[in-house]
Amino acid sequence: MMLAARAARLPRVSCHRSRTAVKGMLLSTPFWGGAQAATKAPRTAARVAALSGHRCMNSAASAAGGPAYKMFLDNEFIGAEGGKTIEVVCPGDGHPFATIADASVGDVDRAVASARRTFDDMDGEWRQTSPADRAGMLTAMAATLESEAAEWAEIESLDCGKSLGESLGDIGFCVDVLRFYATIVESKMAPTTLAVDAGYAARVAVEPCGVVGCITPWNYPLMQSMNKVAPALAAGCTVVVKPSPLASISTLMLGHLARSVGVPAGVLNVVSGGPPLGAPAASIALGQHPDLDRLSFTGSGATGAQLLHASADHLRPTSLELGGKGAILVFADADLDAAAEWIAVGIFSSTGQVCSATSRLLVHESVADALVSRVLAKTAAIVVGHPLHDGTTMGPMVSAAQRDLVVAAIRLAEAEGCTVAAGGVAPPDVPDDCADGFYVRPTVLTNVPLASSAWREEIFGPVLAVRTFVSEAEAVTAANDSPYGLAHAVMTTDPGRLARVASRLRAGVVYENCSQMGFANTPFGGCKKSGFGWEWGEAGLDEYLQYKTVVTAM
Repeated sequence: MMLAARAARLPRVSCHRSRTAVKGMLLSTPFWGGAQAATKAPRTAARVAALSGHRCMNSAASAAGGPAYKMFLDNEFIGAEGGKTIEVVCPGDGHPFATIADASVGDVDRAVASARRTFDDMDGEWRQTSPADRAGMLTAMAATLESEAAEWAEIESLDCGKSLGESLGDIGFCVDVLRFYATIVESKMAPTTLAVDAGYAARVAVEPCGVVGCITPWNYPLMQSMNKVAPALAAGCTVVVKPSPLASISTLMLGHLARSVGVPAGVLNVVSGGPPLGAPAASIALGQHPDLDRLSFTGSGATGAQLLHASADHLRPTSLELGGKGAILVFADADLDAAAEWIAVGIFSSTGQVCSATSRLLVHESVADALVSRVLAKTAAIVVGHPLHDGTTMGPMVSAAQRDLVVAAIRLAEAEGCTVAAGGVAPPDVPDDCADGFYVRPTVLTNVPLASSAWREEIFGPVLAVRTFVSEAEAVTAANDSPYGLAHAVMTTDPGRLARVASRLRAGVVYENCSQMGFANTPFGGCKKSGFGWEWGEAGLDEYLQYKTVVTAM
């Protein structure tokens, strides 16, 4: 994600979304330098999978010839109840290369019991740690992760399909998140005294909220887990994480990373498994578990609603980061070359599998043709291929099912009157060793009807929908006319318009003259059907804190 000279001027970032590395890759000359084929690098699934084997304490190879990844409970790697496993398939070639443990409801109960027991032991090692102690652990985790970034990135790319450059950026951002919370936790949890009536004293203590359940998606596997685990550990909580069955390996490795720096048993537990689509039984079991004090979920609106109902039964605080259908508004005075670059970043990063993607382009009609031609040129220069092949700038979809959903959405767009200006349903040209991978073409749709599915529904793939506008008010209204409110972007050289439009857009995040830029110290979250609650920034730590007022008679 941080490859070119221009990228070097950008701070390391991320967003489920595109972090610094993505920015670096997408804005670099090599990315836009022509559609030459990706060349196969000297890396194999077996080699990359083996990189993480020692970290997950695998005692035997899987049937696929790679590691057999186990769950992480009580600081040990253990198999699932009944020894059940599921295959891990590489999206780049469609071939299995490992297995992961397929957790049962009983396994989830064991994980939560471990976290509960550890948290409730007030005299135990974890509850006796200070914010400074925990900051030291996070700092040590960051140092180890940074030193092993290349290995983690290869594993991440093999597992979820994003290009190696993007995965490097993701790992770098995880390092930033760990260091950020290590930096702020001591001051954030320092007790305060308050002036009250004569004869009394009052102080406010800041404490961990308790046992936290975290359910994470597959588009940014380690980063999505780190966004929750880092602040939760900093606060002093205990955690049970359930990653997506489509991309679990790096989160399982996170257990080893935490243990290696002295995080005690029971503090971080990771359960894996489940069907590739829908809500796995283990995830629902975790979300419904009565012994959780807080739940944090990132994923689909349908599953989020189901989990929220479960939390309501327990009167449990819940954070939801759900879907999005962001718009990028380009006004007539915008730098069109820069706008085209950011438009591509906003929709093609991570193969469009980004909840904050700015997948709707609203462009002033006077510059529409000029801008769209630039966007089409950027699109044509994207190199689609295996995530570990040299030269690849956009990898596959995470699964065959996700690929099929995107292709179906493009077909529906055509049926609804959209013009396919680039891409489409035909499979892209990829090397022979990628023939069974889950690829789609980066696609641009023009003449998109306002009521079409392509304009209104989240596709979660590399599909850009384009409409024009005449006035600022029309553009803002069109952007806000969505059930989602996660992220929008504005491109203009007019400072007054930037401020005015940003204030009128209903979203948790607004990008001004950029897209998908996020930082460890800036809160990220949404409104409307994009959910509620925050990650990153001080607000991300607040999610895991409990305030206690103590009043003393003098």
